[in-house]
Amino acid sequence: MLTLTRQEALGFVERRLNIGEAEKLLAEDRVAFLDQLIVAFHNSVPFQTMTNMAVSPEKRRVPSLDEIKQDVYSGRGGMCIALNGYFHALLAALGYDCYLTEGRMWDADPNTHAVIIVRNLLGTDDSRLVEVGVGYPTLGAVPLDFDLESPTSVELVWRGRVVRVEGERDETRGTRCPVFLRQRKQIDPEEVARLGFGLRENPDQWNTVYRFKLEPQSFVELYEHIDANVFRNASHGLNRTLRLMQWRNNRAVIVLNDLLVRETGEGVCLPVRLESDAEIAVTILREFPVFDRDLVEKAIEQWRRLPGK
Repeated sequence: MLTLTRQEALGFVERRLNIGEAEKLLAEDRVAFLDQLIVAFHNSVPFQTMTNMAVSPEKRRVPSLDEIKQDVYSGRGGMCIALNGYFHALLAALGYDCYLTEGRMWDADPNTHAVIIVRNLLGTDDSRLVEVGVGYPTLGAVPLDFDLESPTSVELVWRGRVVRVEGERDETRGTRCPVFLRQRKQIDPEEVARLGFGLRENPDQWNTVYRFKLEPQSFVELYEHIDANVFRNASHGLNRTLRLMQWRNNRAVIVLNDLLVRETGEGVCLPVRLESDAEIAVTILREFPVFDRDLVEKAIEQWRRLPGK
């Protein structure tokens, strides 16, 4: 189980997220402080596949709990189990009522994503989706008390929403358990194609990124399943791409394989093609200086060994 003490949590908030007087802010407005934490985390800790890609496929595995703590605290970041796993532990240490549940990505096998649910935030049995580990911004907790769908928001070059649908019937309760679909739709399909994003999407419709239920699962169970279904699965997309994504002043900076992308305005991004492995390495080290050259060069080397690269 990944846990933090309250002092560890407050230290992370102050030193890594650069938020002072955390206990005062928490006491004044738990809802506003939650959103402040989410934005600060997006701006401080990257989603990245580098540490995974730097290892040969047969040796890849989910990071240990100590490695997750070190990678997030240092600002190296990681993938969903590290980012959402750590953020869940952070919220729990700060006194939020929260749990993890599985997300099913792109209709793939279950247990390929970890999702955070915060509940009873207003003392009314309410639930909110919290997401800091999917690789594009969700700059606030999403209330799930709607009948059909949430309000839409701009998420980089997409519009995003959450939709509620009926799930399978629960015979023990005699009811149907609702399923929530995290969806996005391209704002400008030509822009998305130019950036090399959205390869699994229909550009003319809402696409389900992942689905989840309001059913708590243990961190250990998610950790083991994501290790098998993602880290040790050589065909998984996150084992086939160099990907680093971080938000700085709420604007995206992304390296996707041999492309550097900067968000210049709402829904507007500027891509720059990186012409050589040396240029990819220099760009990553400049934009994400927390990584050392040896790891970056190993990740690029493993990426180049993939078929078609």
